[in-house]
Amino acid sequence: MAQRQEFEGLAALVTGGASGIGAATAALLAERGARVACIVRRDPEPSPFPVAALILKADVTREDQMREAVAETVARLGRLDIFVNNAGIEGPQATLAHYDTADFMRVLETNVLGVFLGLKHVMPVMAAQGSGVIVNVSSIAGVIGATRMGGY
Repeated sequence: MAQRQEFEGLAALVTGGASGIGAATAALLAERGARVACIVRRDPEPSPFPVAALILKADVTREDQMREAVAETVARLGRLDIFVNNAGIEGPQATLAHYDTADFMRVLETNVLGVFLGLKHVMPVMAAQGSGVIVNVSSIAGVIGATRMGGY
């Protein structure tokens, strides 16, 4: 049975694509016909990416790097139809009384500022095209708390 190609001709950008949900999303989009770019903070080992994926090394918490990654995606893929805003970190597990403020700020910057910066730089591209789809990935931990996860 042939694989469906429902994303044929579309260009996608996935943040947090080095592993887990981001890597799986990028692979599935590519399998289904999309041209895919992945934003990664570090080089993945081993590489989970489809051969055709454009790998962009950037930190989602740095506005200059996000602006450049979005611009490079558009320059290399010709457009941007799908944005999967997936990058996120859990941070250390500790009680709030023992949670380091620097660790808390790192979680906040990645999980909140990173999402904002992605949207800030992708939305004008999609608005100019007159189309696009944005998926902001979150976790159930945002709704249901967990022991020793107060910083998350």
